[in-house]
Amino acid sequence: MATVATTADLRRYVDEKVAAEYLGFKPCTIRQSRWSGYLAGHKAPRWIKFGRSVRYDVGELDRWARTVAGEVQS
Repeated sequence: MATVATTADLRRYVDEKVAAEYLGFKPCTIRQSRWSGYLAGHKAPRWIKFGRSVRYDVGELDRWARTVAGEVQS
C-alpha cells in the first residue's frame, strides 16, 4: 500500500533557494556543496531528490546549523 504525503509532510522540505536563505548562503554555494560534500568546512546537509527537484529537510538544516554553531562556540 502506498503512503500518501500530507501537506505538513511536504512543507518540511524546501528547495535550494530557500535552504540557502535559511542557512545564510547563496544558492550556488548550496548547489556546490552537493557535489563537494562540504559546506563552510563542514559536512554538507543531506538532501533528497523528488524527480528532478532537489529538496532539503528543514529538520536536517536545523541539525546542521546546530552542529556548526556548537563547533564554533567550543
